[in-house]
Amino acid sequence: MSAKLHFLYGIIVAAGAIAPLQAFANGNQPLPGVKQPDPIVQAPQPEPDEQPTAKPGTFKVGNFDVKVSGSITVDVGAGRIKPPR
Repeated sequence: MSAKLHFLYGIIVAAGAIAPLQAFANGNQPLPGVKQPDPIVQAPQPEPDEQPTAKPGTFKVGNFDVKVSGSITVDVGAGRIKPPR
């Protein structure tokens, strides 16, 4: 085959491949007689704006200011336990 024939064949194949893609690129038009289903997943609701707390070190739960406080005790031991006296 000649180079001109290969070039012409390439153009015909490219045009045939592009034509069906243009139908989908024109705005997601549904097929005639086909009803679009409702989406399964809905967009999440926006989070409400957080109100500033009255005092530092607290956070809000509903209309309440909550402050968590306390202490943590850690015992660390090494070696044998001595018998009680």
